Amino acid sequence: MPDGHGDLKQYRTVLDRIAARDCCAILVDFTDTNSLQQGRPARNEGYGHGVQLPETHETRVKRASWPNGTLGPPVITHLLNLGVALTLLTRHPDTTAQHYPPPIQVLQTDYTSVDQLTATLRQAGGDGGSGGVDSLVILINRDELESQIRLIDAAIAAGVPHIVPSSFGIDSSSPEVSALPQIRAKMEMERYLVGKAEAGLVSYTGVNTGLFFDWGLEVPGIPVNLKGGPTFRADGGDVALSVSTLDLIGRAVAQAVLQREEARNRFLYVHSAAVTQNQLLRYAREVAPERVFAVVEVDTEKAVAEAEEKIRQGATGPRVAMPMMMRVSFGLGLGLFKKVDNAFLGLEVMTEEDIKALVAKYVKKEG
Repeated sequence: MPDGHGDLKQYRTVLDRIAARDCCAILVDFTDTNSLQQGRPARNEGYGHGVQLPETHETRVKRASWPNGTLGPPVITHLLNLGVALTLLTRHPDTTAQHYPPPIQVLQTDYTSVDQLTATLRQAGGDGGSGGVDSLVILINRDELESQIRLIDAAIAAGVPHIVPSSFGIDSSSPEVSALPQIRAKMEMERYLVGKAEAGLVSYTGVNTGLFFDWGLEVPGIPVNLKGGPTFRADGGDVALSVSTLDLIGRAVAQAVLQREEARNRFLYVHSAAVTQNQLLRYAREVAPERVFAVVEVDTEKAVAEAEEKIRQGATGPRVAMPMMMRVSFGLGLGLFKKVDNAFLGLEVMTEEDIKALVAKYVKKEG
């Protein structure tokens, strides 16, 4: 490209897809009980993961969920692996029940009403109150600030003492990241939740995950394009980025709930691996040497300067701001977690062979 930083149209399209993710929320009860299992495996038809509830685990989880989002299936899977009872809260109970049959319970809810959310969370507790429910996990699209705030308020009103918020993705603790327009709603939600925790009304555990790795490999351009279009290689392509598979994120959420006392009022950091664009492109070319994996070079500093000029001229929206996300993730190296809590949560890191195998899976899928 003549301006040296490439056409970011595909990255902007991807951002729109990210913003369209569905939402999900989870209630958890760690009451000692064997009433759920009664010595029998749970029905798992419709879940697609072959999961059976452990027969001896004395844990009961109530889940409130819009389960069709990116993170819904892996989180449900790993909560089931803990031996839990699930209650899904959804705007579309009939459709949801088709995908998640008994013993999972499905309840309809209204994310626009704190009162109705509170009543539904109490109903999920089973006795008109919190019912001993210990945790709420929120998997709502981070741009849906008001829905998240209402869920937090409803959880407090219903007596739920612990929340795992929708903090998935990039670490927002640095000033450069927290200033991003794409992060504004996430930052406001986190400040609100932390304020409630500091007031003694609730506790929380945040889970930062970096880029959704396998999801990204199925979407053109993040972090490399395996579908035939060009990869927009940022600042030479050797900057490492923290990435997490959806399965690892599901396990991290389940462990954050399980270890909520040890992880009380903390933001945890997990990743499956630290990878570079050049590394992933090299693996792709090894798998399919006959294919062309084109590259468009992006100078993120120049791309940000152009975006800032557009903003000064009145342009707005996530597409205009996308180069800023690329800049902080790659150009400033802030997409890489300096320290991870995988060991604390009992989560392994991918080996080089694991990464190669995952890349090969999606190269062959698109070949």
